[in-house]
Amino acid sequence: MSNACAISVDQVSKAYRLWDDPSARLTVPLLQTAARISSPLPGLKANLSKRASRLYRDFWALQKMSFQVNRGESMAIIGRNGSGKSTLLQIIAGTLQPTEGKLKVNGRVAALLELGSGFNPEFTGRENIHLNAALFGLSRMEIDARFQDIVNFADIGDFIEQPVKIYSSGMIVRLAFAVAAHINPDILIVDEALSVGDARFQLKCARAIDRFLAQGVTLLFVSHDTSMVKRLCKRAILLEGGQLVYSGHPNDVVNLYSKLITEGGTIEALAPDIAALQAGTVTATTLPLPSTSQESITPLRPLDSSPQLAEVEALRLKVKALETLLAAHPDNAALNQRLAALLHDERLHVQVSGEEFSYGGTLGSILNVALLDSDNQSRTWFSTGESATVRMLVESKEDFPEPIYALTIKNIAGVEIYGTNTLFGKQPAPAVKAGTQREVDFSFALNLMPGHYFISLGFTHFVGNELVVIHRRYDTIKFEIHGKDGAFGIANLQATITSRNPSTGGNR
Repeated sequence: MSNACAISVDQVSKAYRLWDDPSARLTVPLLQTAARISSPLPGLKANLSKRASRLYRDFWALQKMSFQVNRGESMAIIGRNGSGKSTLLQIIAGTLQPTEGKLKVNGRVAALLELGSGFNPEFTGRENIHLNAALFGLSRMEIDARFQDIVNFADIGDFIEQPVKIYSSGMIVRLAFAVAAHINPDILIVDEALSVGDARFQLKCARAIDRFLAQGVTLLFVSHDTSMVKRLCKRAILLEGGQLVYSGHPNDVVNLYSKLITEGGTIEALAPDIAALQAGTVTATTLPLPSTSQESITPLRPLDSSPQLAEVEALRLKVKALETLLAAHPDNAALNQRLAALLHDERLHVQVSGEEFSYGGTLGSILNVALLDSDNQSRTWFSTGESATVRMLVESKEDFPEPIYALTIKNIAGVEIYGTNTLFGKQPAPAVKAGTQREVDFSFALNLMPGHYFISLGFTHFVGNELVVIHRRYDTIKFEIHGKDGAFGIANLQATITSRNPSTGGNR
């Protein structure tokens, strides 16, 4: 196993023995021992072994699985319930031993598997922090130095002094992730644990995982949230029936999984799709969500090496689009320079902490913020497609001839769903004088899919070509979208669907 390899799985299999009768747990070992003693008598040995084998059967949860994960790599494990995901993760975490094969793990492992695993239910949260951190190899001094940060991250209040047995599932996963986030693991294993926490905690965990990846931590991630898989991971493997079916780019693996979970989906049905992916030729008939370019089926694209690089690519595309739109402007060069500065600053200051993050306020302030419905009433839940207005009250402490007001909507993973401002929208705001206040409205239809979202707001201006932040408030409003149809994806475009007779042109 090379130093560049964090995890090596070589022909690993795991069998669980299923007993026909509880008494067989005692009878079978006795028969097998007797068979070994009867080696000089082949006939008796065979008879005893045959009698023992009739009392149980082996269920193979994993079958000859082999793969490697390099240091700093983020890999998703996808599969239907019962495909072997949790068994594989438990073997890698060291809580299970393989029946066959070899496993090598290089580095400290922090695993978020079953809720409360590793916690003593009779101990308090404080005592379990010390216990778990000690099991991970931290000294008492190191634990004491990180204790308050762990408590702040878990954010369970006075329950930190109460026995874990009275915790809710959400509180347990908060505490477990908080410990894992502060022991500096080399390998982080997450098995559906984050789905238990609330929206703000999921957001906080997503940003913590981003930080781990930036620091070179190896990530094994199991989730049925395919958008999170594609955001966090640069490689994925698909499991079915304890076998590794395919390893490659997350988008391709998710497509295969989508086909597998349809009614009657089988490994055999995926064979043509896998062959096409391996050959590098994918057609519109092979996958339910076909790739649009050859680049998208390359197993490991450099762009996907981290979420940060994906953001850089998104920024490049935005800048290119703005350059195209403003090409005819007489002040093209100067305006483009300002736009580039604004885009750079917006990306540079993305903060997704799980709680409101604000800075600035010396030159002016965003005093109040509200999310309003069509009746001008404050609300935090909406149905897809409803009209909404984000209103902020700003106060200026100096004169600003060209103020810029900005809005960004993000999902719980911190992914920017939509962003705009008065400069990008070509809706310049009038000048403001020192000591005055102004109400700013952003009105739009919430054509979003069901889920939790966060609103961030900004108040800035330019001095020459330098962007100056007056006040920014990130993740200041959380709201929820409820679906009203079976649409899927990120946005709900509410398409109108018609059909017609091609010969007559009439609707049928």
